[in-house]
Amino acid sequence: MPEQFLELLKDNKVLAQLCEIYYQTTGMVISIHHPGTDGERIDFYPQEQRSEYCKLVQSAPGGQDLCRACDRVGLARARRKGGYHIYNCHAGLVDVAIPIDYRGKEIGSIYTGQVILEELGQKQLQALFTRLAIPRVGFERFAAAFASVKVVDQARFLFCVRLLDLMANYIVKAENEIRLQQQVVLKDRELHRQEMEKAHLEKTLKDLSISVLGGGRRNRPPAESAGPGGPSGLQIVETARAFIEMHYSQDITLEDVARAVFLSPNYFSSLFKRVAGASFKSSLVDRRLQAARELLADTTLPIKEVVTRAGFKDYNYFNRTFRAQEGVPPAAYRTRRQGGVST
Repeated sequence: MPEQFLELLKDNKVLAQLCEIYYQTTGMVISIHHPGTDGERIDFYPQEQRSEYCKLVQSAPGGQDLCRACDRVGLARARRKGGYHIYNCHAGLVDVAIPIDYRGKEIGSIYTGQVILEELGQKQLQALFTRLAIPRVGFERFAAAFASVKVVDQARFLFCVRLLDLMANYIVKAENEIRLQQQVVLKDRELHRQEMEKAHLEKTLKDLSISVLGGGRRNRPPAESAGPGGPSGLQIVETARAFIEMHYSQDITLEDVARAVFLSPNYFSSLFKRVAGASFKSSLVDRRLQAARELLADTTLPIKEVVTRAGFKDYNYFNRTFRAQEGVPPAAYRTRRQGGVST
């Protein structure tokens, strides 16, 4: 029965490691919902960890029911979309619902968030306080509790959500396939292949934790492909894009990213271009140019500092590439976007 498999995953060290990496990186709580014949069970990581604001909201009569109703609506929309869904809960926080499917069947869901993407002004906070009208709670206590809510940069929030969605569904698929195979008589070779696939996944998550938390690189022998039952080309490219997103400002190479996704450089280069429709180099340059545009538009950093922060090593190359794409040099672009004097 598919619903049994997600329940078993709560003790799985691969999923637990993913939850730990995600929480340490973002500070956002993860809850795993297990549907079953005796009702829904919810496991939290960290265990029973909630902000003071959520505790306050749920202490009101019907508060917890309203929270769960928002989650049900969010999950329903996620399932209609065929992927994760970001939504605002009734208490003004940003949440995410991630459906977990196995062989086309709904076996559970993952929720994260309980954050805001920008600070609320005094008037907005007062309006939220009035709308919720929590009994026996004054504005001062309400505002103090709301101050415990984590503020997350929108771009980083979207990146973390996409990565969690990708990895969580892949873990469930890989682990459930192994459990199903163990229920039938297998040849020794097939059982060995399944165990090697599980070991491969654990290595991927270990590398991911080092990458996201700012660790160094590790040398691993590349594999030509993920193998039967492994990640698809799209999943590999998405993981590579996540690596680029976290490291574009550093001196990374195609070989670095290929190693991060356990592929040889030549195979990875060909796969990336086929799936993404553009070469790895052009994708990396585009991401660096995007960072440069944002820094030019939103900061007063000297242009040479912008070049370095965006990941370019050669100022002249950056200048030529930027002008070719935008039609104007960086200084003129900044003046046009900021309406002032360029630096």
